Amino acid sequence: MIFSSPDKQQPEPSERPVVLLVDDEENILKALTRSLKRLPVDIVTAASGVEALQLMDNTGVDLIISDMRMPEMDGAEFLSQVTERAPQTIRFLLTGHSDVKDVVRAVNEGKIHHYLTKPWDDTALRSLVEETLGARSLKLHNQQLNDELSARNQELQELNRSLEQRVRDRTEELMLNARLIRHAFSDLQKSYGHVLRLASSLAALRDPGAAAAGDMRSTLAESLAEALDLSAQDVREIRDAALLSEIGNIALPDELLKKPFNEYDGGDMRFYAQVPVVAEASLMGIPGMKNTSAMLRSQFERYDGSGYPDHLAGNNIPVGARIIALVRDYTDLIRGRFTGEPVSAQAARTELINQSSSRYDPVLVNIFCERCSAFNADELAANEIRIAADELEQGMVLAQDLYSERGVILLTRGHELSDELINKLRHLELWSGRELEVLVEREPTNAVAEG
Repeated sequence: MIFSSPDKQQPEPSERPVVLLVDDEENILKALTRSLKRLPVDIVTAASGVEALQLMDNTGVDLIISDMRMPEMDGAEFLSQVTERAPQTIRFLLTGHSDVKDVVRAVNEGKIHHYLTKPWDDTALRSLVEETLGARSLKLHNQQLNDELSARNQELQELNRSLEQRVRDRTEELMLNARLIRHAFSDLQKSYGHVLRLASSLAALRDPGAAAAGDMRSTLAESLAEALDLSAQDVREIRDAALLSEIGNIALPDELLKKPFNEYDGGDMRFYAQVPVVAEASLMGIPGMKNTSAMLRSQFERYDGSGYPDHLAGNNIPVGARIIALVRDYTDLIRGRFTGEPVSAQAARTELINQSSSRYDPVLVNIFCERCSAFNADELAANEIRIAADELEQGMVLAQDLYSERGVILLTRGHELSDELINKLRHLELWSGRELEVLVEREPTNAVAEG
């Protein structure tokens, strides 16, 4: 431990532990020195407490062995002053007397660590000093590590200070979503598609509107897969993969998600290139999703072989990945992810045609343009009606997925509303200050069954 008096510069630490021996009898100091010189320590001596305190002003001391009976200042008083000035210095009291009062005073005032009597056993003394210094060294090392960890944590807190409010907002929303999810969990277990939609919306939490875009991608991908006369299982896997195509975005920082693609520099692109690998890794361990994860890995491959991460080309790219690339870029163009400005559906289709054979499978582009020309995301089906939350009634069935203001899915299409769930939606409306508009089927499914 290094210490100094208030008005003197702190001394430099020694590489080896320093042991200070304090006794007014020279022969005792010599005997103690002989006993301890075998240890890897530096030994200094003082003939009185006053001399020892002066020496400590310029020398860092790790352990003190002090006699009790000394002129001017006894051992208890000396160690008491050491306690105030260098509390981490280890303090041993050595005495040839068994005066209980002196020992008690030394314990109370000097807060000694060990009490030794004269004559001492050299081997026992060396072992005690060695073990005590070793324990002290370990303690100081742990303290240093804790200090370094605290410093790193402080740096992290400073870096995250600007994000704290956003984190609080998201936490509150997630807590509310969690309560809603718990009530809907039994229904979600019955539908694999519901679970996928939930995963897609949570992955898109930092990008409002991305979950709704995922629904659009999923619908378009399913339509394309069916047009190719793929098996029902292949169609389902491609639809699910399209819904989860942005799950790899969890690896991206917020500032990159907010930046349009045409503003990405080389470093941004290297970061973004991790997205398909992260998407694959997040799903590959889930039973039944091996093909889905493989499609997500290859979704950024290009038809001419210039894509990533494996530089596949043509039909070597899984058909599901070719479909996902097409519908993903189509929705991203409409949302303005490429340039920062949304484009019309017609302009998006034109861009796909321009990139046909280089970026996209030309056969798929032709089929897509034929299929999507009739697709209108804003058009309501004939059996749907839009109503406010205070008009909801028990037994009504959602005609479309219900999203929060930030784009997180709350309830999925086909969910039958209960009184408890309706009350929670109304509380959500009051809490958020945003009126919910819910799309429900004109005739609840239970009414149709009864008819």
